[in-house]
This record gives sequence, structure tokens and C-alpha cells, in this order.
Amino acid sequence: MNKFAHLRQAGLPGQFCLTWCQSDDLQEVARAFGADLLTGLWAEPDEIEDIEEEHPGELLQLAAADGWVIALEPNGFQGVRDEILAPLSRGGPALSLFWNSEQDSAVKYAAGGDVLTTFDLADIDRRTGGRPEALDDLLQQAGLHNALPTQARMDRALVLGEKLSGRHLTTDWLHSPQLVFTITDPLPDQIVPAACLHPRMPFLDEPEFAALLEAPTPAVAPIIVRMVATTALRVASLDESWEREILGLLDHGEQHNGQRESLRQRLTAHAADVRLRAARLRHSPGQTPEAERLDVAAHATSILAEALHPLPLTAAEATAQAAYLRLPRRDHLRMQVLHNVMRRIAYDLRNS
Repeated sequence: MNKFAHLRQAGLPGQFCLTWCQSDDLQEVARAFGADLLTGLWAEPDEIEDIEEEHPGELLQLAAADGWVIALEPNGFQGVRDEILAPLSRGGPALSLFWNSEQDSAVKYAAGGDVLTTFDLADIDRRTGGRPEALDDLLQQAGLHNALPTQARMDRALVLGEKLSGRHLTTDWLHSPQLVFTITDPLPDQIVPAACLHPRMPFLDEPEFAALLEAPTPAVAPIIVRMVATTALRVASLDESWEREILGLLDHGEQHNGQRESLRQRLTAHAADVRLRAARLRHSPGQTPEAERLDVAAHATSILAEALHPLPLTAAEATAQAAYLRLPRRDHLRMQVLHNVMRRIAYDLRNS
């Protein structure tokens, strides 16, 4: 019986995320995972199910292994996120493996605070990251390659973690007491995703954009709203009078009582009308591209209505949904970063 099958028989869940990192401090590892430290307690395997019922959220089980920590997330996936693995690797190399019952998978390797290699067990040769070749030697030592059948790849992926850490996964590890935490408010995504860095997107170095990245606080909400509105206007297909009124209100405030709410209502009604036109066109031969264009325009118009909310933070949170607009790649990435800024601000406010 191979290692994966043996551990599964001993209680390893069918979906899990398993992370190896160098540390002597279980509390700090839990903090890096975004766990609620107040929920931490030592538990035997047969007690963990009770903990899961009592504490809603994702479970994080930590075990110390001679200078390493092995983190198991039953049914979780936090460890394979760049936001978690990169900080965990500041004290030494870290590896995370995600697997579920549908055989979806991800393997990530980080060192020095950077994610160096990412791949899927379905295609081990297709590796990405800052240094896709960083795991080449360990992959060879573990015997992990594309010629293997699926279950054997999973087995070799576990061996990869053992080769990195020098610590073997045994049934004793699964059956020993572990320090268990719950993750109820996962850490937000990195503000600047890797797609913006390889190659580096020029907008990151625009003075106004760089300033809000340096200090992502509620004070930048009006700046985010203005940036999103400018992008949304380019695809909303509104006439110039709408554009002047929207930007004028954002820049200078209301010129008369009720202007903001009146404009919001008009934009909402216009978006509904455009969606109706798009729906009709979808039933006409050869009109699908125009229907799709109108759908995008309607979505952009709705975002503009949200941009006019009287509370800047509420407006910014709503307009950050522009990350889901169908846009050219550079504009899409710009909106994604603004979306991530707002998620980070909201997270910090919840946890301040």
C-alpha cells in the first residue's frame, strides 16, 4: 500500500491542504494562516470532530516536527494561497499541497518570502512562478513526474514534502494530539497579484496609484471611486452629458439638493433598459456580440450608480466589483488591484 492510501486509511481526509514550514512557534504559524488565536486548543483526533461542530469555520491542525510545523487543513485550502505561504517561508522554505475528492490539486513552493514554484499534479511539467525550476532537484528525488498514474502522483507529492522537511508522515502524526484553531475570517488576497508583476504593470508606478498602495486606509476610498468610475465610463457607452455630471459630482459634490440621488436613479433605470435590450438581441441571429457588449455596458452603468453613494467607503466597496467587468487585460488588472485594496481595508477595519 502506498503512503497516500495508507494515510487515507488511517484518517487523512479526502480533501485537505497540507503545509510544511520551518518554525518552532505554532502560535506564529497559526497567526500567519489568519486563524483566530483565541480558539487554539490541544486536541486528540477523536475530539477534533466535536471542535468542528462547536466552532464554525475552517479547521487548522498544527503539529511540531523538530524545527518544522506540519499544518493540516481538513477540507481547507488556505495554505496553498500565496498570501499564506509567502510569509510562512520567511523563516525557511515552505511547501503546500492541496487535494480534493475531484482530484483538483495545487502544489506551491516558497522561500525567502516569495512563491517560487506553482503547479498542478495533473501537469507537473507546467510550472510557473518566480523560479519555476526551484523544485527540480526535489521533484527528481521524490520521483514525481507526469508519467505516473494519478494516485502515484499524490503519493509522490507527499514524499516531496518529506524530502523538503526531512520529516516523515506517519500514522503516529495523524493520531497524535495537535494544536487546533479555526479560521473564521480568512486573510484577504495580496493587494498586487503576481499577474501584475510578471511583467510589472505600468499603472503600479503611477504616483496616485502608488500612494494608495503604500497606505491602503479608508482615506483612499474617494480616490478608488474616481479611478473605477473613469474606467467604467469607457465601457458604459454613455453620452458626454452623463459623463460630465458623474465626474462633476464626484469631484465637486452636489450642485443642488437631491442631485446625487436623482442621478443614481437615472443610471439604475438606464442600466435596466440596456439589459433588456441585450436580452432581446440574444434571440436575434448574429447579434450575440452586440448583446454581450450591451451587457458589459449595463454592468458598468450599475457600477457608476454605486459610485455615487453618499458614503465614500460604501461607494468604494461597491465599485470595487468592477474587477468582474469584461475589460482589456491591463484595465482588468487595475480593477483587480483596487478590488484587493478594498478587501484589505475592510479586513483591517473588522480586525482593528
